[in-house]
Amino acid sequence: MSAQPYQSGPATVQAPPARRRFRQSLLVRLSIMFALGGLLVAVILLFGNRVLDDAKQRLENAVIRQVQPLAATHRLQMRSNDLRTLELELPMVRDFFALPQYVGRIQSEIDAMSAELTPFTAVLAQGRPDDARRLEEHWQRYRGDLEEIIRHAGAMDLAAAENVTSTRSRSAHAAISSILRDLVSATELASTEAYRQAQQEQQRQQRFFLALSFGGFVFLAVGLLIFARSLSRRIRTLRDAATGLAAGEDREPIAISGDDEIADLGMAFNAMQDRVVSRERSLRAAREELEERVTRRTHALAAANARLWMLSQAVEQNPIGVLIANIDRRVEYANPAYVRVTGRPADTQLTGSLPDAADLERSREIDAAFRMALLAGQDWEGERRSRRPDNSEYWEHLRLVTVRNEQGRPAHLLLMREDISQRRMQEEKVAYQAYYDSLTALPNRTLALDRLQQATSHAGREGSKCAVMFIDLDNFKQINDTLGHVAGDELLCQAAERLRSAVRAEDTVARLGGDEFLVILGGVSHASDADAVASKIIHAFAPLFQIDGREFGASPSIGVSLYPDDGAEPAVLLRNADLAMYEAKEAGRNTFRFFNQKIHDDSVARMEMERQLRGALERGELEVHFQPLVSARDGQLVGAEALLRWTHPVLGRVPPDRFIPVAEQSDLIVSIGSWVLDEACAQAARWRKARNGAFIIAVNVSPRQFSSPGLVDTIRACVDKYAIPHGQLEIEVTEGLLIRNPGEVRDAMLALEAIGVTVALDDFGTGYSSLSYLRAFPFHTIKIDRSFIRDLSDDAEDCALVVAAIRMARALGLKVVAEGVETEMQSRFLTRQESDVLQGYLFGPPIAAKDFFVDWVQNRPGAELPA
Repeated sequence: MSAQPYQSGPATVQAPPARRRFRQSLLVRLSIMFALGGLLVAVILLFGNRVLDDAKQRLENAVIRQVQPLAATHRLQMRSNDLRTLELELPMVRDFFALPQYVGRIQSEIDAMSAELTPFTAVLAQGRPDDARRLEEHWQRYRGDLEEIIRHAGAMDLAAAENVTSTRSRSAHAAISSILRDLVSATELASTEAYRQAQQEQQRQQRFFLALSFGGFVFLAVGLLIFARSLSRRIRTLRDAATGLAAGEDREPIAISGDDEIADLGMAFNAMQDRVVSRERSLRAAREELEERVTRRTHALAAANARLWMLSQAVEQNPIGVLIANIDRRVEYANPAYVRVTGRPADTQLTGSLPDAADLERSREIDAAFRMALLAGQDWEGERRSRRPDNSEYWEHLRLVTVRNEQGRPAHLLLMREDISQRRMQEEKVAYQAYYDSLTALPNRTLALDRLQQATSHAGREGSKCAVMFIDLDNFKQINDTLGHVAGDELLCQAAERLRSAVRAEDTVARLGGDEFLVILGGVSHASDADAVASKIIHAFAPLFQIDGREFGASPSIGVSLYPDDGAEPAVLLRNADLAMYEAKEAGRNTFRFFNQKIHDDSVARMEMERQLRGALERGELEVHFQPLVSARDGQLVGAEALLRWTHPVLGRVPPDRFIPVAEQSDLIVSIGSWVLDEACAQAARWRKARNGAFIIAVNVSPRQFSSPGLVDTIRACVDKYAIPHGQLEIEVTEGLLIRNPGEVRDAMLALEAIGVTVALDDFGTGYSSLSYLRAFPFHTIKIDRSFIRDLSDDAEDCALVVAAIRMARALGLKVVAEGVETEMQSRFLTRQESDVLQGYLFGPPIAAKDFFVDWVQNRPGAELPA
């Protein structure tokens, strides 16, 4: 007999018909055996599967029973810590607008803590009644402390809230945290023990299943062994192979000799073994993959549920109103904040969700854009003023968003509404402060320059003109320094009202700072139009100002520039108007001047002189000259006045009345004045030693220099450095100094008197209040101005004034110096009137130090100082 070919899969085993009886008998017996064995295996597998499922379910139930209390305890710990964090942050809140939000958050956390603690303590009381009672007591005490903190915060008493936080509530929170930590530890121990017991139970069931399976396989093996004894050795080989296959062993293909049906069966068995092993591996791999996919899907669903809950809570508790509608614009959901913001229930249709507008004209465009975006399914956002049903108005920010599904098609519409009234109020306040003067409510410099830019642009397009008026109040500083800043502010407010009343409503009146104002006139055809307005402003300032029950006069000095005649840029127009204003002040004040080329040229020349003057001291171009002071009684030298001179290599000898004001305005006078003082004191010390007697040195100090910090210390240092005796250094000041900060000036003069330095009032008689100043300030000397001395021979009025000044000085115990003496007649007249010291070209002009030493110190004896 020859072996028949065998093919795996759908192929069949072919054999001669003569063997059919043996084969059929064998097949019947094998069929019976495999049927019984398969039934037994199925029963064992079914029973074992149920046992394993039952063990798995028990293990899961044990874990869940222990994890749930542990999770609840952890949540309570987190809420307790969040409450403590909010409680500690509350006293540090400095923004009172954010304080209600913090209080609201604390109250929400208290309610949430109470909601979770009640069922928790109920469950805890069943197993640990003492812990449940202690936890409830400590929570009630901690909750009472928190509510007290909330009351203090509501009354804006953050210090009291912080006191409760740092004293009482700390112990209550610590007790709660301690109880919860103990519960966590106890729950974790119980969980570990329950899990261990469940795991042991599962292992016992697994051992039972293995024992049962083993018994079943032993039974099958015994049956096969009995069946194999009735067959030949080849059948026993097949039995062993089948047993190994059933046990899941990896075996080599069996080798059966012969060419009958048994051999065919061996070949068929080998093919079957290959397919079974292959299918078993595939099934095992498929099962492992299925289990892994189920695990991943379970985790994903849990995470999705947690995120969905979080998102729902975020939307529900969001302070921004949220409304959700389907694609047909039918409203499906509105959170509580939506109702609070709009003040009414949510509409059923999204198209009707806009409330009444507080400003119909401004809201019409926004409402149209909203509805257009809604119909087109587009995202949109904007702001509008709305009105609630109770007629309260508010600003709101609207945002429309189209929510799309996974295929990118619109699925829902989201409308968010936020009450931004507070933010808009702050923005409007900031904008107002940025562009308006807080005192006068006039536009400030920034807004004024912007309007000037608009005015020039409009005039350029229309081919017209516009005028810029730079206005300065003439007497403001005197009133402000005399009566104080409150009176000065009131004067500025009244001046602003007068300026408003003098111009048209469409013109701009702005405050640039201090007592400087700006007026912008549009639609100006000719310069005469600006002339008329300037005259009207001056007329408006003619009535006296009423301040604190007293009347004061404050006149304006006005500088005018025209666009485009005097400049095309706002900065140029403003600069030229400022220059014209200074021209008005020099013309006597209470008047106006138009900008012209001469003003510009003078300004350029002044700037060039300032530039040259800045390096004059370092280049050695400045020099101190000295003019003698002689005794009126005997004509002997008693001292000298130090006078500054400037010789420029290109400009030549620059007159003092040209460069001294420039130095005064640019603050150069401070450094130059200190140098002059040191030079004068140094020369006086040399001459005093050469004369072996007294020598007075007089030094002019400008108002800017006198008001600079450290002047008294500088003079004291010179006195100490050059050992100047008392009464031999005299500081000369003008009446203009006394107008500025009279209290500080008096204190400085008293400090100078304390170190032996005398103070002289220069140019006496030229001001309006010289007599009152002599009583208010500690002067030692008055210098009668040269303008009175010059006309003594021709003007009887000047003679009377000089006589009166000398007699008044005598009555007040002051020394009198007459300057500008040029004739013998003037000298004799002043001597007869008992003037103390004379100064002028009659005795000598100002000369350099070396010449003064030769002409006066070496060749002329000194005189006793007049008493």
